[in-house]
Amino acid sequence: MIRFRPLEIGDWSLIKPYFEQYAPRLCEHTATLCLWRGYFSTEISIGESLFIKQYSNGDPVFHAPVGGDFIAGMETVLSYCRTYKHRAIFPIVSGSELEKMRSRYTLKSVIERRDWYDYLYDSRDLIELKGRKFHGQRNHISRFDREYPHHEYLPLTDIEAAKAFLDRFYKQRPPGDHINRFERTVSYEVLEHWDTYGQLGGVLTVDGGIVSLSVGEVLGDTLFVHIEKADASFAGAYQKTVNSFAAMYGGGVRYINREEDMGIEGLRRSKLSYHPVALLEKYMVEIEL
Repeated sequence: MIRFRPLEIGDWSLIKPYFEQYAPRLCEHTATLCLWRGYFSTEISIGESLFIKQYSNGDPVFHAPVGGDFIAGMETVLSYCRTYKHRAIFPIVSGSELEKMRSRYTLKSVIERRDWYDYLYDSRDLIELKGRKFHGQRNHISRFDREYPHHEYLPLTDIEAAKAFLDRFYKQRPPGDHINRFERTVSYEVLEHWDTYGQLGGVLTVDGGIVSLSVGEVLGDTLFVHIEKADASFAGAYQKTVNSFAAMYGGGVRYINREEDMGIEGLRRSKLSYHPVALLEKYMVEIEL
């Protein structure tokens, strides 16, 4: 029987190899799992597979097993649910995982979660921005280059300066609902534990001052972009940031995952405008026990 325990910051080095091996390209299977552990009250059990339990409205929910034999891992989770009389709910299931579940189990419900689909891009597209479809992004970048000639894009090395940028950013745009307030907590935590998480960072500066911050990581063939904040008063800063972070860290990977849009209309339009090669599907599944 699996035994769960609370996920801690220091566990990242233990669970990262499972994500590197499994490589599902979903943002939930990255350092995001640790960073958002408080929001979902995340618990783990580590063995041949990585087992993940979280809570939704006070009720336990589960991830599909990461690594190891998929069906053997699923049987372990379902046995745990039967023993403790939990419903077998899996809130984040990829398309390939869904097909494996369909082939083996009776599914009580399958709910498409479009707001949480990840946006996957060809890395060369975001680095080169070639062709008519990226005409608008190139225009914004050209404007930024003209209006702010004394700019640089640099690797993140000054953590305190990055925190000061976040202070200014959130002062101008106070987060509203609970999930956005927690996202602010996540942004600071990754900086405060920079060495532990081992992330990649980039900053766009104008006259030496930071006007954008990006944080992400490479797992397998994919660069994941976890944090992307820019001072929108600098015209073209966001487009410059997307392109520059991709150029700095995406040259050695096939894909760039810019994660979900959370159903925010403006964010969805923006992410679609970069022409993803795929939207990575996610489903909520309940299995009949």
